[in-house]
Amino acid sequence: MNLISTQTEFLDKIARETARMSYPGSMSRGTKPVVAKGTKKALEEYFTVDFPLPLVWRQSSEIAIQFDQWHTTRVDEIARAIQSLVSRHNEPRSVAAKFLNTFMHQLMKYEPCRPLLPVLHLPLDARVFATLSKLHTQSLAPVQNLLSCSPYSLPYEDHIQVQRALLAFVNELNARPKTEFKIHSRIELNWLWV
Repeated sequence: MNLISTQTEFLDKIARETARMSYPGSMSRGTKPVVAKGTKKALEEYFTVDFPLPLVWRQSSEIAIQFDQWHTTRVDEIARAIQSLVSRHNEPRSVAAKFLNTFMHQLMKYEPCRPLLPVLHLPLDARVFATLSKLHTQSLAPVQNLLSCSPYSLPYEDHIQVQRALLAFVNELNARPKTEFKIHSRIELNWLWV
């Protein structure tokens, strides 16, 4: 076994491992798969070769300031990389957002990436939408009509509307009187569908 010794090799291994760990296998299974076979390999290639992990590693605090703009740029890149693999009834940018969000969630294992935690987007799927549609809160009211759709068929702009509503929902939860805990990120909402 050849041990790595450079930062470049180290980040390459992290990107590859994180891409493999973050791929939701259900996306390419079932009677109506979201993406075709080969998507996992295409994403691994994107995250290893094209994703700016060295920049994230060194400048995550700065990226956090303009995260939504940075996120949109990455989503557009991923959508181009997998467009031919996305089932025709789905929106490539919203599918790409799911892959980016799960990848970023996995990156939180690494200390240099953690300044991004408060701004990360929640990976959206049918289970998330089903749970959110049952919650009748002021913060989620503006997106209730979107929650009955497939998160992968929504235009990316609607995906962003849901993410903004989720941020408002986090703030709403944190503002409840006598709450003994605080939620620091949208991705911490995963306890809702356990």
